[in-house]
Amino acid sequence: MIDAIMNQLKQQVGGQLQEKEGVSSSELSGIFDVVKEQATKKVGENMLDQGLDGVMSLFSNRDNNKEADSLQASITGGIVDGLQKKLGFSGSKATGIVAIIMPYLIRLITDKNTETPDDDPSPIKDILGGSLGSIGDKLGGLF
Repeated sequence: MIDAIMNQLKQQVGGQLQEKEGVSSSELSGIFDVVKEQATKKVGENMLDQGLDGVMSLFSNRDNNKEADSLQASITGGIVDGLQKKLGFSGSKATGIVAIIMPYLIRLITDKNTETPDDDPSPIKDILGGSLGSIGDKLGGLF
C-alpha cells in the first residue's frame, strides 16, 4: 500500500517540486524512493522505541501529541538527510522539498488510517508493514 501512497503523493506534489524547487522529472523517482525509505524506517524505529501512541497520533485528525511531534521531526530530518546524501541536494533544496511533501504525505496516510476506528492500527500496518522488513516482523506483536 505504501507504493500506492507514493504514487498519489508524486501525482499531487510532483509539479510543485518541479516548479518551486527546480527538481527535474528524472529526479522525482529518487526523491520518492528516499521519502518511502525514510518514512517507513522512522515510523518503524519509533514504534519499536515508543510504541503506537505517537504513530497513531501523527496519522490522525487530532492534534499531535509530544511523541507525534517527535516522530514528524524524525521523518522530516531523515528525508532531508537522505535527499542530501543520496541525491546530492543542498540543505536548503532538501528542506524546501520536504516542506512541500510532508503535509501531503501525512494527509494521505491519515486519510487511510481514519477509515477505521481511532484505536485500530491495521491501516498503518497495511501501509507501512510490507516496507518495514525485519522491523515489521518485530512489530507483529504490536498489531
